Formats: sequence, C-alpha cells, structure tokens
Amino acid sequence: MPDLQNLVFIIVKFLIPFLVGSLIFFSIIVAPTTFVNLDQKNARIFIRNIFPKIYLWAHILSLIVGLLIIFYELILGLIVLLVSSGFLFSRQYLVKWINAVSDIKVKNKKQKKKFEFLHTFSVLIFISQIICLSVIYFYV
Repeated sequence: MPDLQNLVFIIVKFLIPFLVGSLIFFSIIVAPTTFVNLDQKNARIFIRNIFPKIYLWAHILSLIVGLLIIFYELILGLIVLLVSSGFLFSRQYLVKWINAVSDIKVKNKKQKKKFEFLHTFSVLIFISQIICLSVIYFYV
C-alpha cells in the first residue's frame, strides 16, 4: 500500500496531464470548430459561455494539484497555485475586459489595439500555464 506522499504524487501525476490535455483539446479542437461550424452570433454566445467554465475547471483542478504538492515540494506547489490564480484572474477579469471591448459595435483604432492586446495577453497566459504545468509534471 502506498504511503501518503506516494498517493499524493500518483493523484498529481494523473491530474496534471488530465488538465493539460483538456486545455489543449479545448484550444485545438473545440474553439476552432466553434468558429467554423457556427454562425458568428451563436459562436460568440457559445465561446462566451464556455470560456468562464474552462477557466473555472482549470482553476479548481490546478488549485487541488497545488494544494497537494505544496506540502512536499513547496516551490512547485507555489508555482501551481500561481498558475491556478492565473486561471481565476482570466475568468474573473480578463474575459470580461475582452468581452467589453468586443461588444463595441464600431471600434476605433485604439479599441481594436486594446482588443488585440487583451486577447494576446490571455493567450500568452494560457500557453504559459500549460507549459508550467507540463514542466512541473516532469519534476514531480
């Protein structure tokens, strides 16, 4: 029977690829398929509903992973908790900011740049979170 530390690492070794795989699946399959197969109005509705759920899902799973790791590998646990807070930040603030700029019917140059910046920022956060989780997987 595995001791508590081994059990924690078994759970973490399952949850990290489960989370990373779901994030990659969403990015590569779900989001692009949405824009290809739905008209703009319905794609917009779907994406606006699914993104907060994806971020909440990722926040909860990474929070669990961070809390499990932190007692055995402090630095790795803190990094995962930082990743988790990034998902929460994206859900609570970044998505709303992007949607607010996106809702403007006729955008001037400044608003278009703001949208591009916010969207690029969200993508960079998302990619860096996937990379951090993937690297941590190999350290645990």
